[in-house]
Amino acid sequence: MRRTYLPRIALWFSVLTFHCMVVLGIDVVGRVTWNTALPDINHLPTDSKVVLRSGKSVEEFIRQDGTFVLQDVEPGMYVLTVQCRTVAFPALSIEVLASKNVAVEPPVVKHHVFGQAPPPQLDPTGPPRPERRLQYPIQLVPTAKIQYEEIKVGFNPIAMLLGNPMYLLMGGMAVFMMIMPKLIGLMDPEALAEVQASQADLHKQMASMQSMDLTSGIAKMLSASNDNEETPPSSHASSKTTSHANESHAKRRK
Repeated sequence: MRRTYLPRIALWFSVLTFHCMVVLGIDVVGRVTWNTALPDINHLPTDSKVVLRSGKSVEEFIRQDGTFVLQDVEPGMYVLTVQCRTVAFPALSIEVLASKNVAVEPPVVKHHVFGQAPPPQLDPTGPPRPERRLQYPIQLVPTAKIQYEEIKVGFNPIAMLLGNPMYLLMGGMAVFMMIMPKLIGLMDPEALAEVQASQADLHKQMASMQSMDLTSGIAKMLSASNDNEETPPSSHASSKTTSHANESHAKRRK
């Protein structure tokens, strides 16, 4: 039994080894070069990253020295782009070749134009077509600086009125002043008189507050309260005097 299992185990081990040699990806490396658009690599934002897009995306941040390493990239066709907020970079076409040998073939790097159709297949009997390949490791050359401009919005009076609370408050007061006389005309005369009296008292209080005559206002309030407290005894005394006068008048008649 052991002799029958050994060949199978050896066969499976060889298949797995061959599969790993073929399927395992390679590391795609490169660096960012400097020019007039990027005079110093330290000016590159720290959140800049390199992205390989195909069936799935492979992302990696650009290091401080401008280099990047995309690890374990499987064989296939990819589009390499750079996500940067300040500098624009060209898109590149990366083809990772499947190698069955121990020596790994470097990826094929070309310029990529979005929306461009792929070239037709070569005729095997015809002469080979020259390919414009770029050097590897990848050299990312900045093309231009990204400049952000604020979009100027035209004059919009409605947006200006609705966006400013002072204009809204003034408009509400104007509408209230237009509607208030009509509401007052519909009120009952007695209720209107009470409202006018309360408004007059309010105006007097506001005038006293504006003139900073607080002491006189407080004195008036205190005097009014004292008068209200002293009125009942005076009325009681007057009633006593009238009663004494009536008794004396009755005695004189007798």
